[in-house]
Amino acid sequence: MSRTLSRTQSRARRPRLHGNRLRSVLATFGALAVAAATLVVAQPTPAAAVPATIPLTITNDSGRGDQVFVYVLGDPGTGQLGWADASGTFHAWPTVGGTPVDAPDASIAGPADGQSKTIQLPKMSGRVYFSYGSKLSFKVVNDGRLVQPAVQNPSDPNRNKLFSWTEFTLNNDGLWINSTQVDFLSAPYQTGLRKADGSVISTGMLKPNGYQNVVNALAATPGWGNLAQRAPDGSLLRILAPGHAIGTGQIDANILSSYVDQVWAKYTNENLTVAPYSYDPAAVFTGRVQNGVMRFTNASGAYVTEFRKPSSDSVFGCYNDLAAPNNDIGAIARTLCAGFHRSTLLTRTTQPGTSTSGFYEASVTDYYSKFIHQQMANGKAYGFAFDDVLAQESLVHDGNPSAAYIQLDPFSGTATPIAGSDGGGGDGGTGTLPAGTGPVHASNGMCVDVPWADSFNGNPLQIVNCTGNTAQTWTRSGSTLAALGRCMDVASGGTADGAVVQLWECNGTGAQSWTYRSGDQAIVNPQSGKCLTAVGGAPLHDGQRLEIRTCSGTAAQRWTF
Repeated sequence: MSRTLSRTQSRARRPRLHGNRLRSVLATFGALAVAAATLVVAQPTPAAAVPATIPLTITNDSGRGDQVFVYVLGDPGTGQLGWADASGTFHAWPTVGGTPVDAPDASIAGPADGQSKTIQLPKMSGRVYFSYGSKLSFKVVNDGRLVQPAVQNPSDPNRNKLFSWTEFTLNNDGLWINSTQVDFLSAPYQTGLRKADGSVISTGMLKPNGYQNVVNALAATPGWGNLAQRAPDGSLLRILAPGHAIGTGQIDANILSSYVDQVWAKYTNENLTVAPYSYDPAAVFTGRVQNGVMRFTNASGAYVTEFRKPSSDSVFGCYNDLAAPNNDIGAIARTLCAGFHRSTLLTRTTQPGTSTSGFYEASVTDYYSKFIHQQMANGKAYGFAFDDVLAQESLVHDGNPSAAYIQLDPFSGTATPIAGSDGGGGDGGTGTLPAGTGPVHASNGMCVDVPWADSFNGNPLQIVNCTGNTAQTWTRSGSTLAALGRCMDVASGGTADGAVVQLWECNGTGAQSWTYRSGDQAIVNPQSGKCLTAVGGAPLHDGQRLEIRTCSGTAAQRWTF
C-alpha cells in the first residue's frame, strides 16, 4: 500500500482560488492507497516576479532530542519528479525499471531542538517531509516515480518511524503551503509564509495539549477508539485517518452506512441542490435518487452524472463511488463528500451552503475530522481530502512571498506561533486595534461606510467608494470602532456565521469588541471568534453589506487603516 507521488492537477471552471488534490498513483508495494491530501493552485494574478527559490526556515520547538531529517520532494513543473537539496537545486530521480530500487538519499539534516535551520525552497509542487530519529525509506520505480511511505501497510519500512509532512506549491503565482491530516495526525507542526510587506501568516497550530485531546476524544467515542499506531516500545506514532483504518481493520468498514442510508432515503422523495461554485451561483445541479442511484441534472434539466450509494471507504477517501474528475462531475462529488464527512446532508437540502454551523453534529459523522478541527487553534485542518469546501482547510497563500516556515511543535503543552504571526488567530484575535481616526479600507480600497450617514441604531454597515466624509471616518479606541458617535456592532450579539454588522449605541458589550490581526489583516470579534466580512465575498463591489464569518483569510476579510 505504498504509493507514488504524482503531479498536481488543477480543477476546471476555477478562475478564483480553490483546491485541487495531489493525486496518488498505485505503486508495486501493495494494494490500494487513498489519494493524498489537498494542494491548491490559483488563477494567475499580476504580481512581482517570484524568485527561483525562497528561504524556508525550519524551527524545532518539539522538545525532543532526536535528530531531525528533512526532505523536499516534488515536481518543478516539468513532469519530472525529484528532490531538492538544501541550496534549492533540483535533482531528478533516476530512471529505473519495474522493480523498485532504493532512492538516492535526499535527506537534509534538520535543526536540533530549540534551533532553526534555513534552506532554499525551489519552485515546485510537492511535500516537505520531516522525521524524528531516523531517515525515511523511499523507493523509485518505473519512470522515476517515487514510492512514498504508506504506514497503513504493516510491512512498510516507515511504519515504525515518527514523521509527517507539509504540502506546497511555489510557482510564478506565489506560494501555497498547508498542513495536512488526510492520511494521519502525527508530529505536531505549523506552516506559514512571510508576505512582501513583512507580515507573517501561518496555520496548523494546535490548541494546548491538542494532540492528546484528539487521542482522548476518539478513545471516548464508541467505534473510533482504535485508530492509534504505536511503536514497538508502546509510544504513540500517529492517529490513522479512518479511510486507511478501514483497510487495516482498525475501524468498522460500515461505520458511516446508517447515515448514508438515511441520506439516500431522504433524497428518494425530495431534491438535493448542489451549488459548488461560490463565484458562479448560476451553476446549480439537482440530485434525486432514482433506482438506487443519485442522478444529477443541470439548471436546464440535462443529465450530468449519477452516483451509486457510497461505501464508508468511498466517503473517507472521496474516491471510488465519489470519484471527483476535473469537471462539474468532480465539483458535485467533492461537495457530496464534504457533506457526508460533516454530516450536513440531512439538515441542508442545498450544499454546501454558506455557513459552517451544524458541522459534525449528527451521531454518525467523521469524528476524526471533527476532533482535529476542534483542537486546531484557528479551527482549520485538512481532515479529509476536500476539506477546502467552504474554506475549512489549513492553508496559507501569498502571490509574492519572501519566505516560508515550518515549525515543529511540542507533543504536549502549549505551542507558540511562528515568529511574527499569531498562529492563525485561533484565539479569536489578540492584536489590539491600532489607535487613530480615519477610514477602514477593504482589500479593494473601498471604505467601510454608514449608509446615508444616518446614525440610527441598527443601520447595517457597507463598503462603498471612499469619499472621506464622516460616514467613513472611524475612531479606533481600545477595542471599539466608532463613527457618527456610535459603535460597530454585531446584531443581537450574534456569534453565528452571517450575523449582521451594524451601527449601534456604544454599550461596551462583546458585540462591539474588535481586535486586529496584522498577519492576515483581519478584524476579529473575540466574542464569536469570527471575522468582519463583506457579504457575498470577493470580488468586492460597491454596496456590499458587512457580517461576521468564520475566518478564512480571503479578500472579503482583509482590512487596513
